[in-house]
Amino acid sequence: MSDFKSHPSYNARYKIGEGYIGFRSNNFKVNTISFQPRGVDKNEDRVVTKLWQFNDQRWMFLAVFDGHLGPTAADFTSQTLPDAIYGRLWEFVQSIGGRLDRSNIATHQAQMTKLLKDEIEAFDKAIGDAVREICPRPEDLTEEQARRLIDKHKDILERAFYGTTMAFALINPDERFMWAAGVGDSSVGLSYIGRDGRPKGQRLCRMHTFKDRQEYFHATMVHPGSEQPLFDWEDRILGWQTVARAIGNFSMKFPAPYLANLFRYLPSMENWYFDAIIARIKTPPYIVCSPSVRFTDLQPVWRRDSKIFLFTDGVDNLVDGWLVFKPRQHSGADPIDVVSALLADSIEPRIAEILGHQVIPRWSGPENNRATDVLGNLLGGTNIQRLEAVTDLERLNDEKADWPFHIDDTSIIVWRFTDH
Repeated sequence: MSDFKSHPSYNARYKIGEGYIGFRSNNFKVNTISFQPRGVDKNEDRVVTKLWQFNDQRWMFLAVFDGHLGPTAADFTSQTLPDAIYGRLWEFVQSIGGRLDRSNIATHQAQMTKLLKDEIEAFDKAIGDAVREICPRPEDLTEEQARRLIDKHKDILERAFYGTTMAFALINPDERFMWAAGVGDSSVGLSYIGRDGRPKGQRLCRMHTFKDRQEYFHATMVHPGSEQPLFDWEDRILGWQTVARAIGNFSMKFPAPYLANLFRYLPSMENWYFDAIIARIKTPPYIVCSPSVRFTDLQPVWRRDSKIFLFTDGVDNLVDGWLVFKPRQHSGADPIDVVSALLADSIEPRIAEILGHQVIPRWSGPENNRATDVLGNLLGGTNIQRLEAVTDLERLNDEKADWPFHIDDTSIIVWRFTDH
């Protein structure tokens, strides 16, 4: 410990540590980290790790939620959706005889995949339905009536207006299979060592941003030509949102009067200028909540050095470098590949070339947290100047800079395969 404290980068690492919450479980090999340099109370990401056990089977639920516009949707979803998933899983397993294992997974995995997809969509729909119930005719609302509704139903309205992305892994470690699900731009990946002895990374569910050509063209095709162009130069639909799919965000799913006559009066939104967006809402929805859900058999890669990992898009931003240490330059690297390589016992030199700084395998030192190892190497590795920069609030808040320097909320979960 004393050697670690005497290291030249110790002060910078300590300052970074003030901005994150980490967790490490020795029993189940789960490591987590969630970081925001402005302080943990400013972080709109949420991290969930749960272990469920019934009918002599263990199930792990690992999830990251990235709130936007505010934390309310991420709070509500992270606190509520896991229990809903547990309930549907338990009911389904009971309905097929009490076990879902390798003897019947081929028969039932497609049903389970659809069940998870349906549950996520139903969860989101219920958030919107609650708003429709308390305000069925927003076109008739006066400002005074809207403010009374907000005073009475603030939580219902905030969780619908704000949004969150989601990525989760539902793992049966005893039977060695899993489902990955995602809505938006958070990620689930698999890291393993290939036959050539090099680390490999595999994305386990699709991302949903308008930078994805499939999402971009789908949105373009489902809205009439009179609304084109839908996107600005940053691929934001209606000049506002970058994610194509999300939980919440009902101002982009509902008719314009909901934003014009209700949501705009939420306390945290009153200084926003919504008129230009309202005028463009003609044929909603512009954002949907249709998740990607995928089953994966882990048996072929089941080794002690294999890992499942999840992260929010703060990782993508750090790998890309555009708003961090490489202004106006995109690295072009795949974040799944970079994180997989950073989780290896020996990190390939090409990763330092991508990030622009040297990295080390156990960045977290005595903390011994693999998620922290990844975060620290993305933030600066062994480069003290970069490690100091990411917590420099004066630089982060400099609105007059030639190019913005931005560190997004960044959350990572790492689970290492085990034999027990």
